[in-house]
Amino acid sequence: MKAIIGHIIFNVKEFNDSELFYDKLLTEMGFEIDHVTEGDLGTMKSYKQGEHNLYIRYDRAKTSEKFVRNVGLDHLAFELNSETEVDKIYELITKLNVKITHEPKKYPEYSESYYAFYFRDPNGIPLEVYLQ
Repeated sequence: MKAIIGHIIFNVKEFNDSELFYDKLLTEMGFEIDHVTEGDLGTMKSYKQGEHNLYIRYDRAKTSEKFVRNVGLDHLAFELNSETEVDKIYELITKLNVKITHEPKKYPEYSESYYAFYFRDPNGIPLEVYLQ
C-alpha cells in the first residue's frame, strides 16, 4: 500500500485577496485552475497539478481567527527544480504585498543544495518555496 496526499484545503478569511494571490502563485508553478464552486454558504476554488489539488475555501457563515502556529499546520512547502525557479517565484511574491519571513538563501543544515525562502499568504498561512 502506498498513499499519496490527494488534496489540501485552506480556509481563507477573504476570498478575493486569496484568489488573486493563489491564481498568480500557483499558475506560475504549473498548477491549473480546476474549478470554482459558489453557493449560498461561500466559495471554493481548486488548483490542480497532476493528481493533487490545493483548494481555497471561503465560508460566509464563519468569522476567521488570525492564523496561529500551534498544534496543526506548521507550513506548506513547494519544491522547485532550480535556484532560478525559486528566485523567479520570490520576485513574484515580492510584488504580491505579503509578508516575506526569510529571503532566499542556502540552508546547508538541510542538504548541500537546499535553497529556500519563506513567506505568508494573505491569511497569514506560512509557505515555503525550495530547491532540495
